[in-house]
Amino acid sequence: MITALTLAPLVAAILILAMPAQRARVVAMAGALVSFALTAWLLLQFDGKLTEVKVSWIEDLGIDYHVGLDGTNALVLFLAALLAPIVVWISWGHSDRPKTYFALLSLQFTGLFGTFTALNFFHWFIYWELALVPAFFLIKLFGKNEDRHKAAINFVLFTVLGSVAMLLGFLFLYQATDSFNFVELPSVIEEKNVELSSLIFVAVLAGLWVKVPLAPLHIWQAPVYAAAPTPVVILLTGVMSKMGVYGFLRLIVPIFPNQLSQHADMLLSFALLTILWGAFLALRQTDLKKLLAFSSLNHVAYCVLGIGALGVATTGLKLEDAHELARQGVILQMFAHGLSAAGLFYLVGLLEQRAGHRDRDGFGGLCSVTPRFAAMFYILTFCSLGLPFLAGFAAEFLIFSGSFAVAPKVTAVATLGLLATAVFLLTMLQRVFTGPVNEQHQSMPDLTRNEILILTPILILVFWAGIYPKTWLAFSQTMP
Repeated sequence: MITALTLAPLVAAILILAMPAQRARVVAMAGALVSFALTAWLLLQFDGKLTEVKVSWIEDLGIDYHVGLDGTNALVLFLAALLAPIVVWISWGHSDRPKTYFALLSLQFTGLFGTFTALNFFHWFIYWELALVPAFFLIKLFGKNEDRHKAAINFVLFTVLGSVAMLLGFLFLYQATDSFNFVELPSVIEEKNVELSSLIFVAVLAGLWVKVPLAPLHIWQAPVYAAAPTPVVILLTGVMSKMGVYGFLRLIVPIFPNQLSQHADMLLSFALLTILWGAFLALRQTDLKKLLAFSSLNHVAYCVLGIGALGVATTGLKLEDAHELARQGVILQMFAHGLSAAGLFYLVGLLEQRAGHRDRDGFGGLCSVTPRFAAMFYILTFCSLGLPFLAGFAAEFLIFSGSFAVAPKVTAVATLGLLATAVFLLTMLQRVFTGPVNEQHQSMPDLTRNEILILTPILILVFWAGIYPKTWLAFSQTMP
């Protein structure tokens, strides 16, 4: 079933290329819905233990086809599977080379699902790279401005260089352990008493660092988010940025615990730098897409703050509790931020479509003109702010609780990022929705029924994870 949900969009992509263009969107939606239905079924059956499929593949190299579902990937896989049909739905009216567009979207889905389910580095890396290729072409071919070419090239250059470093690191790791298996590697390293070089750790870390991204390797992100079409941005910020965080949890934490412990202070410092720097850059933006891009940089860095805390939360009862709080907070933050960021970028895309621009200071008074639009925007912004009873609050509370127990000074300074986040997000709300109405926008249409339906599942989950987070935390609890 895990293989089926991963390959359903790939089958859809092949069918799209063989069918008339007018059927492309229907086939893409069918592939995405099959993946979502299978993911939902797996989660309904999920008992917290590893569910896996393992088949011998390349025996001479000890490579297995190995996929699975556990507490580390369950929630982020559900996020990806949920956003896939939403992205197709948002793209329903796309008419520019629809076969190419929807085939690339479907390939993107397969790359994402495969990355979150593979448990062997060999085919995990194939999916990791597969997620990059369609994103590049979607940005370059269907971006909205002339900067899309440069943005797409920078996106590929940064991520490929990081991927090459990670590949080299794992090749050296395989040389030392004779294993590519994520599940078995920690015990193999312990049994063989393998001394892993810090260079291997740094190489793997570099590939994840770029993908998250963390400062100073974040400079590709804002131009890409600004140039990409709205559905592609939703995938980039909602899911692809989570690939890096997931990689930390799947690779760094279990396979390199000693190196993570040795470099925990460094990781915490760069997470703090990214939190504060992302907030500072967002304060300077008037382009709403770039503002949200730096907001995303700021929020995903909270996940890395929690991961850094895992490097020092290794011994003692109190620290073990902190370890679990931070880990669950990171997983819930991936889910919460993926929902809120996807919704906000969708709304900004609608705003740009209606107004012809996305300049924060070119609006004003939209609360009275588009009340439904304003209500949706406010709710999702407050989720990003970490307002109680919304998903962002539960996630950030867990991260800060876990990280404060082991790194109180860094965590205390990181709370300044929350203040800065409040400043730039509330300023955005003030400039766009309050004050006198701009004459050019007095007749701007409010959200349609279809647009409300697209946002409804996101809003339901935002409130659900905020009011009753236990439902979602159950998927990430460590099982004995």
